[in-house]
Amino acid sequence: MPPSMSGDVEMSDVDQILQSGDFADVCQQLDGLNGNLDPSLIKRLITFIKNGEQAEAVRQKAAEALGRGNTEDSKSALINLSENNSEKVRGLSAIGLGEDRSLESRARLIELLADANNNVRNLAERSLLQMEDLLGEHLQELLALLEHPVPLTRSPAARLLGKSGRTEAREPLTGHLQQDGQWLVRMWSAKALGDLGDKAASPALIQSLQTDERNRVRAAAAEAVGKLRPDGVETILRQALETDEDGGVRKLASEALQALGHAIDDVETDPFAEDD
Repeated sequence: MPPSMSGDVEMSDVDQILQSGDFADVCQQLDGLNGNLDPSLIKRLITFIKNGEQAEAVRQKAAEALGRGNTEDSKSALINLSENNSEKVRGLSAIGLGEDRSLESRARLIELLADANNNVRNLAERSLLQMEDLLGEHLQELLALLEHPVPLTRSPAARLLGKSGRTEAREPLTGHLQQDGQWLVRMWSAKALGDLGDKAASPALIQSLQTDERNRVRAAAAEAVGKLRPDGVETILRQALETDEDGGVRKLASEALQALGHAIDDVETDPFAEDD
C-alpha cells in the first residue's frame, strides 16, 4: 500500500507515488487527497492536469483533487488553468472548480459558460448544477448571459436560471420564450419556466404550446404547463394531444396529463421524427 499523500508528506514520497507508473496506485492517492495541499503538491497536480500524455482519468482526478485543496493557492491555480489556451485544460479546470464551491470558483464557472469551446461550456454547466443550492446567489451574472449573442451560451443560462429558485428570472425567461430567434433557447426557456415553478408564466407557455413553429419548443411548453398546473390545464393539454401535428408534442402532452392523474388513450408517436 503506497503512503498517503498529504500536506506534510515528503516530496520524494510524492514523486515516488505519482511517477511510479502504477495507474491504480496513482488514482488511489489522488482520490485520497482532501484539503490543505502544500505548494509542492499543488504544482504536481497542475503538471498532471496539463500533461496531454497523462491518462485521462488521472488528469481528471488531479483536477478534482485540486478543487478539494481548500487553499487560496489551489483555487487560484484552477482559475489560472481555466484561462489556458488548451480547451482540454480549461475543461479539466471546470471539473475542478466544481469541487471548490467558493464564490470565486462559481463566478469563474459562469464565465466559462461563454467559452468558445462547447465541451468546456458543458463541463462548466455540469459543475454549476452540482451546486444548485447556490445558483440563486448569481442571478445577475446568469441574467447577463441570457442576453449573450451566442445561443449555446444563452441556453445553459436559461437552464441554470430555471434551477436558481429566483422568481425574478421569470420575466426575462418569458421574453426569450416568446421572442428569441433561436428555437433551442426558446425550448430551454420553456423548460426553465417549468422548473422555476412560477404559475405567472403560464399564459406565455400556453401561447408557445399553441403557436410556436418548432415542435421541440411546443413539447417543452406542454411539459412546463403540466408542471405549473394553471386553471384549465386539462383542457389545454388535451387540445395539444388532439390537435398538434407532431408526435413528440402529443407524447409530452399525454405524459403531462397522466402525471396529473387523467386517463388517456394510448398515443402512437414518433417523437420528433421531423424536427422542422
